[in-house]
Amino acid sequence: MPATIVLTGRLARDPEMRTTASGTSICNLTVPVDSGYGDNKTTTWWKVAIFGKRAEVASRYLRKGSWVSVTGAPRVATWDKQDGTKGFSAEVNADSWDFVGPKQSGGGDGQFQQGQQGQQGQQSNPYSQNDADIPF
Repeated sequence: MPATIVLTGRLARDPEMRTTASGTSICNLTVPVDSGYGDNKTTTWWKVAIFGKRAEVASRYLRKGSWVSVTGAPRVATWDKQDGTKGFSAEVNADSWDFVGPKQSGGGDGQFQQGQQGQQGQQSNPYSQNDADIPF
């Protein structure tokens, strides 16, 4: 059974969308995750890859600064740098992702509109209206 990791954080940049030669959509995210505090605080910059319809939805609705939670399989990529040292990056192939936190004003995931049911302060997910319409 492969390891699973859950990351929660704000996107460091806008999602990058691309399509493979075979037609598979891939959305790449960068999610910085802090651990520790004070002088012991460290940040790990996770590269996240989302595939298929989930990638298309992520690309459409996520923006730099959006709060997101990602679940997937972690891996560490290593390589030799030009200066002879080892480089590494923390990566996740996402099994799922979700919006986290309140709606932002003036950017981020601000494309979401307030709920139509008269509930104040809650965001409406465009795919939650009818589960049959969910693309994933």
